[in-house]
Amino acid sequence: MINLLSRCACCSLAALAFSAFVSAQSATSTTSQGLAKQSESESGTLEPLPYNDEDLVVDLGVGLWAWPLPMDYDGDGDMDLLVSCPDKPSNGVYYFENASNDPKVKLPVFRPAVRLGKTGHNMQVSYVAGQPRLLREGFEIVRDDSGRFDFDQPQRIYPKSNVHSNRVRGNMWRYVDFDGDGDQDLIVGAGDWTEYGWDNAYDSRGRWHNGPLHGYVYLISNQGSDEQPKYSDKPVKLHAGGAAIDVYGWPSPNFVDFDSDGDLDLLCGEFLDGFTYFQNVGTRREPEYAAGQKLNDVSGHPLQMHLQMITPTALDWDKDGDVDLIVGDEDGRVALVENTGTLRDAQPVFLPPKYFQQQADTLKFGALATPFAYDWDHDGDEDILCGNTAGNIGYFENLGTQAGGTPRWAACQLIETKVHPDAMAKPFRVMAGPSGSIQGPCEAKWGYTTLSVADWDQDGDADIVYNSILSKVQWLRNENGQLYESDLTRTPSEMPPAWYWWQTKTPASITQWRTTPVAIDFDGDDQLDLLMLDQEGYLTLRSNLGLAKRLFIDANGNPIRLNQRSCGGSGRYKLAVVDWDGDGRLDVLVNSENAAWYRNCLDHEGRIVLKKVGNLAKRNVAGHTSSPAVCDFDNDGKPDLLVGAENGRIYHIRHQDCVQFSEAQRSVTLNLQPPQPRMPGLISEQFVFNKPPTPQCHASTVVQTTRGLVAAWFAGTREKNKDVGIWVSYHDGSRWSAPREVANGVQHDGLRYPCWNPVLHQTPGSGPLLLFFKVGPNPAAWWGEMMISDDGGRTFGQRQRLPEGIDGPVRCKSIVTRDGGLLCGSSTEFDGWRVHFEKVDLQDGKPTASWQRIGPINDASKFNAIQPTFLRHQDGSLQALCRTKESVIASTRSQDGGQTWSPLIATDLPNPNSGIDAVSLADGRHLLIYNHLDSGKGQWGPRGQLNLAISRDGDHWTPVGVLEQEAKAEFSYPAMIQTADGLIHATYTWKRQKIKHVVIDPAKLQPIKD
Repeated sequence: MINLLSRCACCSLAALAFSAFVSAQSATSTTSQGLAKQSESESGTLEPLPYNDEDLVVDLGVGLWAWPLPMDYDGDGDMDLLVSCPDKPSNGVYYFENASNDPKVKLPVFRPAVRLGKTGHNMQVSYVAGQPRLLREGFEIVRDDSGRFDFDQPQRIYPKSNVHSNRVRGNMWRYVDFDGDGDQDLIVGAGDWTEYGWDNAYDSRGRWHNGPLHGYVYLISNQGSDEQPKYSDKPVKLHAGGAAIDVYGWPSPNFVDFDSDGDLDLLCGEFLDGFTYFQNVGTRREPEYAAGQKLNDVSGHPLQMHLQMITPTALDWDKDGDVDLIVGDEDGRVALVENTGTLRDAQPVFLPPKYFQQQADTLKFGALATPFAYDWDHDGDEDILCGNTAGNIGYFENLGTQAGGTPRWAACQLIETKVHPDAMAKPFRVMAGPSGSIQGPCEAKWGYTTLSVADWDQDGDADIVYNSILSKVQWLRNENGQLYESDLTRTPSEMPPAWYWWQTKTPASITQWRTTPVAIDFDGDDQLDLLMLDQEGYLTLRSNLGLAKRLFIDANGNPIRLNQRSCGGSGRYKLAVVDWDGDGRLDVLVNSENAAWYRNCLDHEGRIVLKKVGNLAKRNVAGHTSSPAVCDFDNDGKPDLLVGAENGRIYHIRHQDCVQFSEAQRSVTLNLQPPQPRMPGLISEQFVFNKPPTPQCHASTVVQTTRGLVAAWFAGTREKNKDVGIWVSYHDGSRWSAPREVANGVQHDGLRYPCWNPVLHQTPGSGPLLLFFKVGPNPAAWWGEMMISDDGGRTFGQRQRLPEGIDGPVRCKSIVTRDGGLLCGSSTEFDGWRVHFEKVDLQDGKPTASWQRIGPINDASKFNAIQPTFLRHQDGSLQALCRTKESVIASTRSQDGGQTWSPLIATDLPNPNSGIDAVSLADGRHLLIYNHLDSGKGQWGPRGQLNLAISRDGDHWTPVGVLEQEAKAEFSYPAMIQTADGLIHATYTWKRQKIKHVVIDPAKLQPIKD
């Protein structure tokens, strides 16, 4: 346990001793992004572009995310800035020295940063007896006797790193003497995303249906002393105005006496851009907080930062007697939000944020920089235009090449645009707003601009073509140097990706979000083309801005699909086009650790064969992504590489210093004969999970949503055990997500039942995904329940019990009838096995209260049947196939949409008393997945063979495949659907250990001769 008093006592002495050390370190160390003293031509590595201007002043910044830690680090009497930056390419705590030597200078120009050590998220500073103390989740970063913080060996101060009941994103710890008893308690800000989920939770009108972000504040009382702290093992959630303190995620709490009444008030940040103030209306010893109020600035406008994910720290920065805010922004910048020293409606009044500045070191434009080199000012050298997370576009003017081989650069200017000739020019910015980002309203302030430059309207000047967080390609029309915001008109009107709520054809909806539209004459016909991803993530060429063609193939003849993922995982790919190797063929550069070279190797039957050769540099500058571009700053005729990085820096390497590849590495050999599957029509097979989270699993269900596939199953120690719950995984186009339990059978403390037989149903349009399942001690006594997902299966909630006597679909998928009702195949297992059906109307995709129970249709005298699965016939009639105890699959039909059913009859297919499923194909045929085995002498037959059979009439079946065959093994309880692309997806129990997923092309199924 850390002794708080002993740490404070040594800090002031340590600062004096440390001042000389820091001064020496600043003189010899590298800058914040590791820009070496040697020139780039000497180093031959991918390096940040230097400004090459010692007198230039720019915004102070680290990388992605700034956690400011203001303190007099060098002990010279003025306030320096330590800034923690947890991103990937520039992870570290950085020291910006205040060289003013005057503590009253509000906005000093800081020296370039010195990296002090490694870091992670959530580092915040507290002030104990006037000395800075650095905390992370349950740890303190201790300052040693020399004054240096030991970032490598933080010391634990509390046994738990997360005191909240759910997982957190935002976990902010500080020391505070909360109750005025003279010792330091712990305060924790917890950001909870459980209700929010992450993405794809809009309805067709753009309304978000998942919950908000939550930001709570916890108190961990010190029941000991500062000499011997003893922290409570029961953190308390703080309240204000009669309810738990709850801001919009990312709370970053600050307890300070803002209104000078002698007690500690509370000010919180949030995941967006504002500040919430909670006045202490109690006392110093017994705090009581009024309901939170959003702060306005001195002009009465909302007090807001430029971006979001803000991290305020409260202290008297300018030594004028009131408490200011030092606030970090998502793009790595830090601002002073100055307290005016006045109150308005009992709230402190602040000036709008002013961002600190530093002596220029290397080019930086916000975060996730997306550069494009172009001679924008027509002076004969290449400038840089650049997008970023904020949605701006910046312009770095090239002021001429320096002796070291790289240009001198002007400070970045924001591109300004007009919406019409009479409007005022304003800095251009794209922002998602409350419904523009597929990842939800918490991304309202982001824009993620990525761009290329070309003469789009062929009027002789350069325009800017851009994409953004909105997944809409648009352009800035250049008219005599003035840019106008313009919509696309020359491209075809197309639908956006399936997961967007605005399913409307527009000329802008031609790609995925956050991916580069490269405007270039790719095919050499003197007409402008677009090289970009299409709505499904394939690399395409729109020749003369027309329809997208998937011209680019790999060595196996497959179209190149850079991104298979859906929703928030889609898009993101950044592209550049250049003849990298000088062979006369345009290549494609794609984001990677830096830039991956896709070499244009040859033409084949009207298509272009690209080979992914490898990364062009050895340095990893990517976190979320990188953004490649090309330039020729030294005018040697060879393309050099630019890379925009997550930290907002722009990296550069000359062509001759890039990775060199052999002829064998660059060339391609075509292999256009695909491998033959083990069964005709089988495309792929994989497990939903490779490491089972439970000893057993069973009874899967599968459905297609706008997100992709979603599967559910029950799992636990073994079937019927009380620990069995409902588990879910979703497939985003590239892989299955980690399994997650979404429901269990806990009734109350001491009573828990197993869960059974989940069934997923995706309601029409943008309606919710329904998850039906059963709970109870056994099938004879279970009852039906339902949960709802508004984000395509990523999260589930709104759990409810179905009406008495209604079980919902008992195992196989339900269908929507012609009248719009939801028809469920169900059954009971008491008083014999009996089949019945249940029907309910849907309102906004959710079942109404008026369920109808149809049947039972059998009395168990001839057939003990359960678990019906539906077929649809082209004449409008329905058929249901059922599992039985009688060693056959039984059939029944309905001519009136499921209101009445014919008596059960036997088919010619065996059944070992095991689950089946069927689907009516788009071509009118019917496909059945089942165990082609009988029960033998008992009621329960073997399940060691899983088969496919096809039929045109539902009565006569032809075997077309054997998916599994192993004596004494179990392959059972299949579920099967046909997706919008015509393929069949089936999931089934594999030996009770895993759930297997197979993909089948029904057009390639062939009858089994033997």
